[in-house]
Amino acid sequence: MNKLTDNIDKARAASRERLQSATQAATERSHTAREKMSDSKARAAALLGEGREKAAGSVAATRDAARKAVAKSEETISNSPLAIVAGGAALGILFGMLLPKSRTEGRYVGRAGRRINGTLLTAYQAAKEASREQIGEMGLDNDKMRAQFKDLFGKAIEAAKTAMAAAQDAVKDENQGKK
Repeated sequence: MNKLTDNIDKARAASRERLQSATQAATERSHTAREKMSDSKARAAALLGEGREKAAGSVAATRDAARKAVAKSEETISNSPLAIVAGGAALGILFGMLLPKSRTEGRYVGRAGRRINGTLLTAYQAAKEASREQIGEMGLDNDKMRAQFKDLFGKAIEAAKTAMAAAQDAVKDENQGKK
């Protein structure tokens, strides 16, 4: 029995040593994992801060480009309002012609649509005649109007290009920051 007791004591001692060793290893691994999580958290916070700064810069650049486009548009509108009205009317007519007509639309709004179209045609002809008279009084001709419209259209395209370039730069900056 003495031998059995000695074996049990040895087994208990070995088990205690293994338990202590496993506990110590688990504690060390837990500490290492906490350090790694803390480092990851710090890196994530730094990246988030950088991302916010870049986003704020992109927003500011986009706002600045938009303000410049608005200022240019206001200047163009104040310098040549007739060209703006003519361009708007032309775009409205173009969009109206591009939209398809459906049977359902004809069934439900056909009669009202015909009346509206008749009224609009009368209004359009009256506006056309009045604008011709006013243009004549101002001493403008078709060539001058075309030149103003081309100038306006060119400025609108430049404003769109500027805004698009600012947006592309912002996206590039953001994507480079992620790499």
